[in-house]
Amino acid sequence: MSYIDTVRNYCEKHKYEMLEVANVKGKEFADIPYKTLLKILNRLEGEQVITGVSRGIYFIGKRYVSEERIISKYTNDGRGMLVGYSLFNNIGLTDFQDDKIEVFTNAITANQHTIGRISLKRVDLKFNNAMVDLISLMEIIDAGYDIVDCNYVAYIEIESLLCKSYTDDLFNKIVKAIKYKYSTILRLSQLLDQYRIGNICLDLYKEEI
Repeated sequence: MSYIDTVRNYCEKHKYEMLEVANVKGKEFADIPYKTLLKILNRLEGEQVITGVSRGIYFIGKRYVSEERIISKYTNDGRGMLVGYSLFNNIGLTDFQDDKIEVFTNAITANQHTIGRISLKRVDLKFNNAMVDLISLMEIIDAGYDIVDCNYVAYIEIESLLCKSYTDDLFNKIVKAIKYKYSTILRLSQLLDQYRIGNICLDLYKEEI
């Protein structure tokens, strides 16, 4: 089978999915020289078999690629989560709309990638519900009352709810993958003590740094 047939067959089997060159070049297309692969992708883009979304990322098909589809690709099935103002909007802290959509994801190979106004940051974690809740807590603590148009009553209520997701094991995984300020961890420790949730988060953080 020729190189281009190999890529065509892959595209046929993965219609309406995202194709990240960095992910497939050493796997499905390991036998294809990198420069040859890029030429094939350029040709298939010209034939409208694939649609360029960002450098090194394609949508398999010729339809318009919505932001929702891109976000789903990098967040569904434990692959990631929205952070920043998209998170704050979703949990009811503010109605302020940021121009940038921030995503933590384990589904990219580079440390960071930008697709339009979507900013992807690689975080090597499995994003199950408990992990998402604890990261959400740390993100709102990290932002504090600097969140634009923050609903402070909701902020306090959400903090108390999300504290229930805390375990030392989850926290330890998070601080190995995401760098937070000491002041954020101190505030977390104070909150957990306030709600009588046992923790050694300060000790774990100090070990990591």
